[in-house]
Amino acid sequence: MLPALAALAILNSCSTSQTMLEVLQPSQIVLPDHITAIATIDRSKPEKGFANVVEGLFSGESIGQDREGRRRAQLGLTEALSRTPRFSVKTTSVEMSGSKNGANMMPPLPWSEIESIAKRYDAQAVAAIESFDTNTDVAYSTSTTKHKEKDGTTTTKVSYTARRNLRVYVGWRLYDPKARVVLDETVISEFDEDTGFGNTQEAASNNLRSLYDATRELSEKIGEKYGMRIAPVWITVSRPFYTTAKGSGQEPMERAHRYVQSGEWEEAAKIWRQLTNAPDQKIAGRAAHNLAVAAERIGNLPGALDWAKKAYNQYGNKASQSYIYTLEQRIADQDRLNYQLKART
Repeated sequence: MLPALAALAILNSCSTSQTMLEVLQPSQIVLPDHITAIATIDRSKPEKGFANVVEGLFSGESIGQDREGRRRAQLGLTEALSRTPRFSVKTTSVEMSGSKNGANMMPPLPWSEIESIAKRYDAQAVAAIESFDTNTDVAYSTSTTKHKEKDGTTTTKVSYTARRNLRVYVGWRLYDPKARVVLDETVISEFDEDTGFGNTQEAASNNLRSLYDATRELSEKIGEKYGMRIAPVWITVSRPFYTTAKGSGQEPMERAHRYVQSGEWEEAAKIWRQLTNAPDQKIAGRAAHNLAVAAERIGNLPGALDWAKKAYNQYGNKASQSYIYTLEQRIADQDRLNYQLKART
């Protein structure tokens, strides 16, 4: 991660722009070929009882916060699975009671129940939210400033700071009713930190972001993460490229950029290829880097890697070093994708 950040800083210090690419990212686990549709259910509804009421009072949970969080987690999963060519997703309204306190998973559902749900929604797998829990703590601090008045007296002003940490935990299971096995069981968490300021402790607390909104957003992120865990998903990534250069390279680089702005990447690439023969190594390095981006845009990953290596190894363009790592990872990911999608090709 650090090399990529460093390279981005280098590029941002130059005249650059960004192009967006749609990339199919492989999943973390591989599901059996017979699974073509996944039904999603919520099995994390807390059982009614005094313990749940007390927990909500002490944690500051707003009414309906956890229920909306569970709904958002399921929405995030559905949204992620809508971006995969591997499966279709069947969002259901199935809601079941789970663990008493929300933190721990209950034993897996009976296979008769899973088979019934799969049959009802014409799915070959069932993804279930099995647990949902939030942990929140708020710490307060004060700071003082002194101000000298015109009459020579000194007044002291006290400012209050509230710092809140929120972590949301969602437990998941993925059931395969045909094989009668639990394909995956995991807990995914997301963290949020917020700060509020005020002239009183209460004012500082009131200036914190809505806990309800923060829980919703973290829950949806968790759902999306789980979708990307079990399915190859299309994501949007950005690639920086050079738009200008100094000296003799300025006019052709800017002309190439105009071609890019009008969507004519092939015309821009013709100019960049000519610039790789420029006497100025810096100009040649920028042109080679841009050719790597152009090649990746059309899916030519080996060609993109070759140009990125030339940009760094031959012309000394430092920003291309992290791009080499990115392209190598993409090529390795492509091998994984080919395996994951073999049943569909």
